[in-house]
Amino acid sequence: MRRITLVSVLLVVLLVVFGCKAKSDKDKMPDENIQKQITTFAPLPSFKEVFRTIDVFDVKDIDAATKDPVYKAKQDVPRNCFALGVHTADAIIASRSRNKKRLMELSTEMMKLTAMIGLESEFNRLGDDLKTMIEKEKWEDLENALDTLKREVEDKLWDSGEFDNYTLMLLGGWTQALNRMAFIADRNYKAENSKVLNQKGTWNSLLGNLEAIDKDYLINEEYFVQSKVLAKAVKAVLEADQNTTFTQDQLKELVNLSSKIKAEFQK
Repeated sequence: MRRITLVSVLLVVLLVVFGCKAKSDKDKMPDENIQKQITTFAPLPSFKEVFRTIDVFDVKDIDAATKDPVYKAKQDVPRNCFALGVHTADAIIASRSRNKKRLMELSTEMMKLTAMIGLESEFNRLGDDLKTMIEKEKWEDLENALDTLKREVEDKLWDSGEFDNYTLMLLGGWTQALNRMAFIADRNYKAENSKVLNQKGTWNSLLGNLEAIDKDYLINEEYFVQSKVLAKAVKAVLEADQNTTFTQDQLKELVNLSSKIKAEFQK
């Protein structure tokens, strides 16, 4: 009888433990609306992939890509997310060219944008460290910190179900990465060096996410409508590659189209 009682008690304990775990796991799951959106929106790869072979280029050509004024979009959350993506891509280029002045300007602008978007905690935690790394010229640590910041901001937008803003931030990063790397590759042209721009799959995913955005306040904005048209044009150029490389004319067209996307977000 005592043995049966002990078995019964153990069964009850197990049921309580696993019952609580099941409830805990359920509590951690995103709500039904977010789950539905996750099946619609695709997680996007890091635009750092475009900079994978940046070191094959001359430093003076990389530095030439940092000479434009710091990008500023019209002030609202969607456009600020796009601009933050642009700045993150620019910061990677500036760190490779060892441009301290540019990095300080970008750091200040990124701090403003993250506050406007409501993500200041992610930036403030690393903001002072970034400035110290810039001053002390700890370039490798700086790039790792920028990568961490980028990933944390993207993860927070994704995990909170802000898929529209997540997509726009990645669009900003990929647009600027494409723009600047096409610019650099065109300056001292070698077909082999243009292969890094062969990112058709990513632009397919970007377009899919842009098409999935259905918020009235955004889909009726002319800048958003036109940015989708231009993104499709970028994809068309990428799909016309020459055995995974691109001609100088194609590189110039990629610079032109990506510049137009950036300009739309400034209207």
